[in-house]
Amino acid sequence: MRVLLPVLALGACVPGAPASAPAAIPSPSMVAAPALPAVTGDTAVIRGVLPNGLTYYVRRNSEPRARAELRLVVNAGSVLEDDDQRGLAHFLEHMAFNGTRRFEKQQIVDYLERVGMRFGPDINAYTSFDETVYMLQLPTDSAGVLHMGLQILRDWADGIALDAEEIEKERGVVIEEWRRSRGAGARISDRQFPFLFAGSRYAERLPIGDLETLRTFAPETLRRFYERWYRPELMAVVAVGDFDAREMEARIRQEFGGIEAKEGPARPEIAVPFPDSTRYMVTVDPEVPRTTVNVNWMMPAHPDTTPQEIRRGIVDGMFAGLLGDRLQDISLEPDAPFMDVGSYQGGSLRPVETFALQAAVAEGGAERGLGALLAELQRAARYGFTAAELEREKAELLRMWEQIHAERAKTTSGAYAGTYTDHFLRRGPLRTVEDEYAINRAVVPTVTLEEVNAAARRYAALRDRVVLVSGPERAGLGRPSEARLAFVADSVARSELVAYTETVSDAPLLASAPAPGRIVDEETTAEIGVVRWTLSNGARVVLKPTDFKDDEIIFAATSPGGLSLLPDSAHLFGRTATAAVQLGGVGGLSLADLQKRLTGKAASVGPNVGELSEGMNGYAAPADVETLFQLIHLYFTQPRRDTTAWAAYLQRGREALRNRSVTPESALGDTLTAILSQGHPRMRPFTSAVFDSLDIDRSLEIYRQRFADAGDFTFYFVGTFTPDSLRPLVETYLASLPGTGAEESFRDLGIRPPEGVVRRTVRRGVEPKARTVLVFTGPAQFSRQASADMSALSQALQLRLREKLREELGGTYTVGVSGSLARDPYPRYSVNVDFGSAPERVDELVRVVMAEIDTVRAAGVPQDVVDKVREAFRRSRETDMRENSTWLVRLMAYDRNGWDPRLINENLVASTITAERIRDAARLYLDPARRVEVTLVPEGR
Repeated sequence: MRVLLPVLALGACVPGAPASAPAAIPSPSMVAAPALPAVTGDTAVIRGVLPNGLTYYVRRNSEPRARAELRLVVNAGSVLEDDDQRGLAHFLEHMAFNGTRRFEKQQIVDYLERVGMRFGPDINAYTSFDETVYMLQLPTDSAGVLHMGLQILRDWADGIALDAEEIEKERGVVIEEWRRSRGAGARISDRQFPFLFAGSRYAERLPIGDLETLRTFAPETLRRFYERWYRPELMAVVAVGDFDAREMEARIRQEFGGIEAKEGPARPEIAVPFPDSTRYMVTVDPEVPRTTVNVNWMMPAHPDTTPQEIRRGIVDGMFAGLLGDRLQDISLEPDAPFMDVGSYQGGSLRPVETFALQAAVAEGGAERGLGALLAELQRAARYGFTAAELEREKAELLRMWEQIHAERAKTTSGAYAGTYTDHFLRRGPLRTVEDEYAINRAVVPTVTLEEVNAAARRYAALRDRVVLVSGPERAGLGRPSEARLAFVADSVARSELVAYTETVSDAPLLASAPAPGRIVDEETTAEIGVVRWTLSNGARVVLKPTDFKDDEIIFAATSPGGLSLLPDSAHLFGRTATAAVQLGGVGGLSLADLQKRLTGKAASVGPNVGELSEGMNGYAAPADVETLFQLIHLYFTQPRRDTTAWAAYLQRGREALRNRSVTPESALGDTLTAILSQGHPRMRPFTSAVFDSLDIDRSLEIYRQRFADAGDFTFYFVGTFTPDSLRPLVETYLASLPGTGAEESFRDLGIRPPEGVVRRTVRRGVEPKARTVLVFTGPAQFSRQASADMSALSQALQLRLREKLREELGGTYTVGVSGSLARDPYPRYSVNVDFGSAPERVDELVRVVMAEIDTVRAAGVPQDVVDKVREAFRRSRETDMRENSTWLVRLMAYDRNGWDPRLINENLVASTITAERIRDAARLYLDPARRVEVTLVPEGR
């Protein structure tokens, strides 16, 4: 389970996304907006309201195949809690999985896992301020499973047991979830959120709740919330999937029609005050590594129902995108006033819409950063945007909607379920992708400069503004006062500014097409629909056409070698080779110019130099696939040196890592890395001081060396294409690359983990929480079957440890087990067990983990666990193998490991798993005499 917080206040909303606009006086141009195309609405969804008031949404959809999304949506969240119920909306969500009228204790999770669904990805729920939503993904090839899913939702609606004994057991789990959430970010939020929404009930009702309440509430207090707010008129059932919609509707009416209507208070709409003033808050914390500046403009939310509101929402989204682009360009300059930066627009709380500017700034640079953010807004308000900027923004928006529209037939059931959930909770218009596409195609081309400039003026004039600054706290480091921030803001409003100008390069992406090479050999693996070509320069191309998406081609290229072939003295420059190239652009285009040149195109390529290999990855829409190939060719042949962008990168790097060591999680990770590599110099973490010794020319030299010979590269393409459509592009842009056909390999540097048992305690942080990581690692025999056994062992052990540590002991919120076998640079295994807890319970829980491992090594796991793991792998394979990304990863892995690609479709875990194989794998990979154990605890313990 998880708690959802509104993220806009912390700068995490979608940049530049079309959103509803503030409730401000409309400009004359918007009042006279042209008529919009006719909107048909979603005619495929069956909607209804039962006599008891419960709403339902039903839709048939076959993406993914043989799956259904079921949701129970409750229009009640933490904002409705009484003073003695803080955190209990979320606690109630937990209790839904701990016994209902028809399912005792853990029977719901047990049943769903037996049919192959996974706790977390397929079985989950969330609680936010305004709602609680329960979510199931179920297979539809069994009517009994679907019927059982509806019974579970029905029990959640009016039959959660709330047994006192189970409440006490779950109390520990929820407290551990609270503990897990604690840290610098939570402490900053604890102070900023009440300030941001001062005068509102939202300021006092964070969904995770109050620790004292969680520890001491009586069961009757929880039952009171359930009885008061879980009423049918406040609920909706959403069912979307590969089933007969009318039959599903009948089942819902039958199952949920029996819920009795209840009397209760009307669901209140919680008000948020919008004072006509600017407020400032500065918050520091010893574990915050960077200084950030947030400027939030808040206004009442409203649905975009009228043509004027729809147009205003699109215009305001374009304004946010235009301003964000300017800020991004500034951040790439040397000595920029901010590093990471963005403009954001969208919903935060249900009654609030927010426009926000956020930036990470240099230490001591909050005033300068704030001034720069506000200056760019003022510049746009006074002088407006340019015609070229607006045309690029239009092209980007239209291209985005072209992609969405092209993929409309592959919209997932989860996406539809999310749309209907949102509709029930917010009661806005229920439009289809076709509707949104038609609206944007009609509106976007007609948006004028005056409209986006008016939006800039409107936001610049809004006074309900909250400025939040957060940063590190340490001796000798000053912080700006609220008065100083107010002075900066007032100074910007009075300052003289000049109009924005830009110089856009007219250099072509690729000056001329290279002389093509040839495809010299072809091979088809019909069993899996894969075509392989060998090129005249020695490179290999692997093609997998699919129909999984209608507008997607993904790509990767790889060659063995990487940084392992460098001497230790050059390793540091190799680690920054990728950054040097990505920041420089290609050919005659800087990064900023390249981004502008690619406006309106869905194509991207990113090179990388790793420890054992170098390569590229990227994607394109079929219409832009030639651009993808041109970019590949350019990153091989014409990486660009940009000392200006490099200087800005060095500045950002120094600032980003200046206080990295103050974060407890960094200290834990660095300790683990140092132990597992036995202090190897190549595994040392980057520090701020490292950036003083970097050299762009050394980095670019290494990049060119690694990409000088395309002959030992393999290029993989998966997605919407035919081999014949790519043939001329492959010959022109890939076969023409320089290549000798010489084969390279990586070098084993001898980095090995320690033998025996190594224990360390890291004392860092102030929160009363601990985190423990156990790593079992060593040499191994590598094979497909061994990898399958490792996967089965990891999943089985996670199920067992979740049952022990969470359900039986209430000692942790979650426990993660991840296991892997690797062939390179030497065959080895690694199993990680990771969990959080109270510091005083670490030793107890480690003993339980080791005892369970001893049990698995001695006797394997119970048959019901074997069955759950088998079914989970079988079910996940059904959906995974219809994902382009799955095929790309598997094709690369099978080639790298020398496995027969015709076996890619074989589900080795599901076909071979037994308790005995899990036991044998545990004996190989969970040797208690060969492990690393690192625990993070607060300072002073």
